[in-house]
Amino acid sequence: MRVKLTLFPASRKVVLPINYNYFLTSLIYKIIHNSSEDYSRFLHDEGYRLGESKKGFKLFTYSMLTSNKFKIGGEKIIFLNSHVQWQISSPLDNFIQHLVTGVFAEGQEIEIKHGSNSLSSLNCLSSLNGLNRFLIERVETLPNPEFNKNMKFTCLSPITVSKVVGLNSLNSLNGLNGLNGSFKCHYLRPWEDGFTEAIKNNMIKKYKLVHGKDIEDSEFAIKIDTDYMNRKSGKITKNINFKGTNIIGFMSPFEVAGSPELIEIGYEAGFGEKGSMGFGMVKITD
Repeated sequence: MRVKLTLFPASRKVVLPINYNYFLTSLIYKIIHNSSEDYSRFLHDEGYRLGESKKGFKLFTYSMLTSNKFKIGGEKIIFLNSHVQWQISSPLDNFIQHLVTGVFAEGQEIEIKHGSNSLSSLNCLSSLNGLNRFLIERVETLPNPEFNKNMKFTCLSPITVSKVVGLNSLNSLNGLNGLNGSFKCHYLRPWEDGFTEAIKNNMIKKYKLVHGKDIEDSEFAIKIDTDYMNRKSGKITKNINFKGTNIIGFMSPFEVAGSPELIEIGYEAGFGEKGSMGFGMVKITD
């Protein structure tokens, strides 16, 4: 299920850093904290884990902020006097319940706080008092669509998947970051080997966490809209800085074919990795 917030600038405009994902993630934890301090702490510190794995899945995702009236200047995005839409999604009923309860506990406004340490390059924002607040005009839960074996989607936030590679592979790969000992993280592009398999494996794990069992039908394939990619001259990747880490994803319409149960998990918890950082949210293509 997903929740849709319709917002409006509390002042004449809202000014945020262009890389605002970290601050939206922080806001979500704060909102959930309004309803349950324990659940907010659990999500943030632990998450849902498979067996003895140290990796915790948060099992939620969210969209970029969308508006008909905004402009980008330098490292800032400015939302002007117009409605802003924000969607948050999870397959977990308790997450949605805490989220909705927490939103109403916020009152009539939400404030997107941004700390000075993460915005050292945006010192100009420190004087913009009050320009990071939205009025909450509407909160609604959106019903899930009917899922079938073949569906078309459009990205509401970038989709990202990655693999760890050794330093001896550096000469053959581009776009590497996240040095960790003798390994690096490579963000897979849609045309690279292993891209579909990485998304599929990620969703299989999410399915097991949500349903407590292995999925029976794990068939899955994803195909990027090549006409769209050609119109964009192949420029469908998006680089987002999340608290100092550059994450590369793609924004493009795409088709999926395979298990409706896996497709549903992708729709609710996000296709690919880092859903809780604002990656992997989609909508059905009209």
